[in-house]
Parts: sequence; C-alpha cells; structure tokens
Amino acid sequence: MMDKIFEYKSDWYQYFESVLKNEYSDEERIQNQIKGNIIESNFDSIEEFGNRYDKITIIPSKEENFFNVLIKSPNNEDYFIYADTTNHRFWILHNIESQKIIKSKIEDLFWNSYLQDRIYLTNQMLTKYWKIYSSDSMGVSIKFKQLFFDEGDPIKEKLLNYTMRLWPKQANSMQYFIDNINLPINFNSLNYVFEDIDKEIIIKEDFYRNGRFTINKGYDFHKHLDFIELIRDDYNSKIELIENYRTDWRELKGQLYRIQLKTAIDPQKIYKILMKNRKIFKIIIFEQVREKDFILYNCIDEHTGGRFTLQIFMDKLFINLNSDSCGNIILRLFSNLQTHLDPNIELEVDNENINLAN
Repeated sequence: MMDKIFEYKSDWYQYFESVLKNEYSDEERIQNQIKGNIIESNFDSIEEFGNRYDKITIIPSKEENFFNVLIKSPNNEDYFIYADTTNHRFWILHNIESQKIIKSKIEDLFWNSYLQDRIYLTNQMLTKYWKIYSSDSMGVSIKFKQLFFDEGDPIKEKLLNYTMRLWPKQANSMQYFIDNINLPINFNSLNYVFEDIDKEIIIKEDFYRNGRFTINKGYDFHKHLDFIELIRDDYNSKIELIENYRTDWRELKGQLYRIQLKTAIDPQKIYKILMKNRKIFKIIIFEQVREKDFILYNCIDEHTGGRFTLQIFMDKLFINLNSDSCGNIILRLFSNLQTHLDPNIELEVDNENINLAN
C-alpha cells in the first residue's frame, strides 16, 4: 500500500484519482468511496485546531495549504483525512475511510467542536445548483421533518414528514413533480453526473445539504475538485454578504437580519424548539423582554461563544449580530427553519431580500 502521508498535493491527487479508477481495488480499505466535506472553522490555523485534541495529529506537507490529518482511535487504528485550507475559513476535507467509521469522527471533531461547524445550504442555493448543473440523469432526495407543531395543531395535517429519493429521466419531469406534489420541498441531496462529449461518465457524485460529497464513480478527480471548490466559494461569498450587515456600534453601522415566516407560530413554541434541539441549532437562549406580540432573547452561539439578540414575533424573527459574531449562525438558523418549519421562508436585511440564489 502507498504511504498515506503526502508531501505534495499533486501526489495526493494522483493517488485519489487512481483510487477513483479502481487501480487499487485489490486492497481492502480502498473499497471505500472518496468522500469530501466543506468545513467552517474560526481557528487562526489548522495547527491551532489540532493542538486542542490529543487524538489529532496535523502533519504538514511541503505545500502551504495542504495537510495530512491523522486521527487516532482507542483501538489503535489510524484514520487519515486530507485538508485543503486554501480558504482559511472554509476547509475542504477528503478521505477514503469507511463511512461508517469516519462520519462520526468528522461530525464530532470538525462539525460540533469549539470554533468548528459545517455549512448550511439553503433551499435557494440548492435549487440554483439543481437548475444550473442539472442533467437528464440527475437524481435528487427531498426531505421534510417538522418540529414545530404538535398533534392536534390544524397546520400539522399539511406538514407531512417524509423522505423521497427520485431519479427522473428528464429534468423537466422533476420540475413538474415539485410544482404539483403539494408538500413542503426541501432538497436534501443532489446527484450529479458529469459526462464528456462521448457521454462517458467523468464524475458521478452525491452532494448533500450539509456540505458532504460522495463520489460514486468516474475517472477525473479534478472535475470533483472544481465542483467542491465552486460550492465552497459560493458559500463563502454568501457568508461575507451576510457579515457585511453585522452591528458595529463604534462605526455606527449594521442592520437587523429578518427571517420572514410564511406560517404563523407562537413565539414561545419557537423558543422551546430551539432549546430542545440545541444539537441542531447550537443556540443557548435567555429571555430578556416579553411583550404582547413578541419575545426578546439574549443568545449565545455555541459554535463560537458569540452573543446576539433574537426577537421572535408570530410571523418573523429579527437577529442582531455583533461585529465579532460568526455569520454562519444566520444560515444555520435559516436553513434549519426551512428544514423543520417552512421551506419558503425568506431572509432579509434592511427590508431588502438577501439573494441566496445568485
């Protein structure tokens, strides 16, 4: 077996492309698919992140932004992840370990640890990716799991929990289905088939709402890298747009973020759901002011420890982010409200809709 530690990104690239082409199919561990993740980090460097955990060893390559990440487990097994930190805030991770094993390690260490988070794609973003990069053989999975209504609530009958995986032969048939299903539509994953001029599959991969990628087959690893970098850069631009409106009292600038709901809901119920599902929303909430038509909360973002205020009405939420707060809290809250309350909610600032589909 080739060494798992790479001094140059080009050597890593050639190895992964060989894995993609099944040139190492006789080796047991290479039976696993190539997987990628886009991670949001607020550490100054990946070395600083690695220093927090005894089980992680960061092994630099001879290139500035490419790292071998060794994860040790209690059973003395070593697992390798390869990190591209070209964008110092949004890292791209790849591995060929068993998904059953590596999934929980990525979630625990890279998604849910201090200053680390995943990305939260919105319906607007996924709809854009579906329409721009669709092909006749592309499949999708759609999902809805409502958290906000109890048995007996009139609205609950209209919000059926479901998961579907669809493989339309033509893209327009998928659009017809979405237009007529009469259910809340949340894209959970998209399946892409990139083909060459001879209709041979360059890359076939699944792309998930949480920023995870799984390559199913193909021969050109570079096509996948182009794709995952495109998604990373697009998400980064959305976060930069959102953070431009954070409040800076010294500079006397900033605006409130507004999440406009399409379904009226008791503000107290939203509070209870956010607190009950802290693992999803990563927010700690303290009530500050209660009025007839709204409740104002002081909040802590468990991702960074940043503070913000949340004002909840029956049909809208207002968020005020400090200048040092992480903008990912906005998309985390917004995307999860789409997933669990209403896919059609909108994000606005200063009464202008933030276009998440550009």
